Amino acid sequence: MSADPYAAATFEEFWPHYVRLHTRRETHVLHAVATLSCLSLLGAAVLTRTPALVLLAPLVDFAIAQASHRLFEENRTTPWKNQLWHTRAELRMLRLVLTGRMRGEVARVA
Repeated sequence: MSADPYAAATFEEFWPHYVRLHTRRETHVLHAVATLSCLSLLGAAVLTRTPALVLLAPLVDFAIAQASHRLFEENRTTPWKNQLWHTRAELRMLRLVLTGRMRGEVARVA
């Protein structure tokens, strides 16, 4: 992979870089909260027909997730470079956190 992880040819080449940016348990928990908050706001937007919630959802997600990086990982991510891969990685990490397998994934990639 090149110096830019977003230049990876496939998502599976990108995934290890993503995991290395998310090694702490605190980050996993806050990212799960961020992703679930985003999904909840999107669901609420549909149910209540409130378009403002659609705009708020990714902002809440980003704010919580980036706070976790600054507080616990002491790094920064650039999700806007490839939003599809980043979103896919967020959803995979959420699944791994909720099933208790994210720590194992961090160990595997390290």
